[in-house]
Amino acid sequence: MKPLSVLAPADDPRVLEAVQQYLAELEAGRKPLRADWLARFPGIADELTSYLDVLDVVHAGAPLLQEPPAPESPPAEPLGDFRIVREIGRGGMGVVYEAVQLSLGRRVALKVLPFAATLDARQLQRFKNEAQAAAQLHHTNIVPVYAVGCERGMHFYAMQLIEGRTLDAVIGELRGDAARDLPSTGATTENRAAAHRDTSRGRHSHLLGAGRSLRDRESFRRAAQLSAQAADALEYAHEAGVVHRDIKPANLLLDAKGNLWVTDFGLAQVSTDAGLTRTGDLLGTLRYMSPEQAAGRPLEVDHRCDVYSLGATLYELLTLQPAFPGDDRQTLLHEILNDEPRPPRQIDRSIPVELETIVLKAIAKSPGDRYGTSGEFAADLRRFLEERPILACLLYTSDAADE
Repeated sequence: MKPLSVLAPADDPRVLEAVQQYLAELEAGRKPLRADWLARFPGIADELTSYLDVLDVVHAGAPLLQEPPAPESPPAEPLGDFRIVREIGRGGMGVVYEAVQLSLGRRVALKVLPFAATLDARQLQRFKNEAQAAAQLHHTNIVPVYAVGCERGMHFYAMQLIEGRTLDAVIGELRGDAARDLPSTGATTENRAAAHRDTSRGRHSHLLGAGRSLRDRESFRRAAQLSAQAADALEYAHEAGVVHRDIKPANLLLDAKGNLWVTDFGLAQVSTDAGLTRTGDLLGTLRYMSPEQAAGRPLEVDHRCDVYSLGATLYELLTLQPAFPGDDRQTLLHEILNDEPRPPRQIDRSIPVELETIVLKAIAKSPGDRYGTSGEFAADLRRFLEERPILACLLYTSDAADE
C-alpha cells in the first residue's frame, strides 16, 4: 500500500473527486463495497486505498457520539496503540476522541487531524506544529501530551484526559445560561478537546460563586487565582518560544479539584513556524482576540497577545459579560479595534478596584501598555491575593469615570 501523500490530490484531481464521492456515500449512511468502488477507478486504485482506509477508521467511531456502544459491540479499529471509544469534540483543527491506550490501559484524549485537512499542506503543518508545541511543554497547568504519531496516513496525538469543564461552560452556568449561545465567539465542541464528558454539572461553578447575586470577594479572589495559574502556564510557554494565540474560556479547563489547565495549542506560534502566518490572516477567536491580531498584522503579534486574551477571559469571569459584546463579526471587529471596554465596576460594583485595574491593563489596546509578560500579569494578581499594593496603574477606571 502506498503511503498517504498530501500532494497527491493536487497532482491527480481524480483522487480528490473519488474521495469526495466516497465520503458523501458514508455521510449518507451507505458504505460502498471496497472492491466495487476501487474497480471504478482502476488507474488510481492503489493510491486511493490509503485514503479510504483513513475514512473508514474515522467513520467507525462516529456513531459512538450518539450513544455508547453495547457491551457486545466490537471495538473500533485501533489507531496505532489507541482504541477509540467515542467522539468528544471536533473543530477546524481536529477531531477529539476519548480513547484507551492499549499498552498502558489508560484513558486519553486523542486528537486526530480531519481527513480533509490532510489535503492542505499548511493545515497539516499546523497540526504537526501543535503536537510538537504541546509535547515540549511540561507544566502543571498545561495539558500534557503523551504520544504523537501517524497511522495509515492519519495524524494524531494523545494527551491527558481531564475530568472537568471549560471555563466557558462554568461562566455560562454562573450567568444562568442553559447553552451559552453567544454569537461570533467561534466556539465549537472542540473547545472541550481534553475534557472528559462532564457528569458533575454544578460542582465547578461554586468555585467562582453560585450566581451574580451571591458572588462575593472570595469568588473574585478565586477568579484571580485561576487566572494566575493560566498566566504562569503561558509564561512558561512563552519562555519556551510558544505563543498560544487562542486563549479563551473554552480553552481553559477547570478540573474537579479546582485546578486550571491550558489546552488546545492548535493556533500556537512556535519560533520556527513564522512562515505559516501571512499578513491578513485572522488566527484566534475574535471575541478574545487582541487588536493586533484582529487587524491582521501578524508581524506585530507576540506573547502580549496572550496577555490580552487572558485579560479578556478574566474580564468575563468577573463580570459574566464579554469585554466587547458585539453580536456580529463586523461590529465586534470595530469594537476591538476602536472602542474601550466598559470598566468592570460599572457592571458590578462589588468587583475589587484592584482587579479592575489589573484587567484593564491586561486588555489595553496597545501592547506596550499591557503587562510586558504573563509572569508580570501573574505577579500582580498574586499581589492582589496577598493584599499587597499592585503595580498596575491606569487613569481610566470606573471610579475615574464617575468623577
